[in-house]
Amino acid sequence: MSVPLYVPSGEGEFVDIRDTKRTYLKLTTADSDGEFGFFEHHMAPEASGASPHIHKNSTEMFYVVKGEIEFTIGDRKVVGEPGAFAYIPKGEPHGFTNRGNEDATLLIMFYPIYNREDYFRGLGRLTANGRNPSLEELQEHMAKYDQFMV
Repeated sequence: MSVPLYVPSGEGEFVDIRDTKRTYLKLTTADSDGEFGFFEHHMAPEASGASPHIHKNSTEMFYVVKGEIEFTIGDRKVVGEPGAFAYIPKGEPHGFTNRGNEDATLLIMFYPIYNREDYFRGLGRLTANGRNPSLEELQEHMAKYDQFMV
């Protein structure tokens, strides 16, 4: 059963992905009974985010808090500045990167969540200590969490 939750700024569980990103797991599967996920994603200047992919079972939403995020949505590219919002229904190709030369912060929301926090935790393990996982490792990991490259 879900219960009210408050997570102060800069607190909560986080995952470092490579040395360019930190993702705070603000609302997880356990917190919301699998209904909703909410993540605060910090990116270094010019850091790549997610290459184009789809989710077959989840809707994903993004809100730009800081910086310039270049979104790929379908076959178009748009630059989101603070206050920009993107809604990506399941099955729609999308990706993002930090286009700017300053840190960026992006809020990422999933409905339903499908254990998405484990996706971020796994990426942290796969990229720990500067490791670059193989394409096969990435694809296998992504598929466990409803993410498929396009």
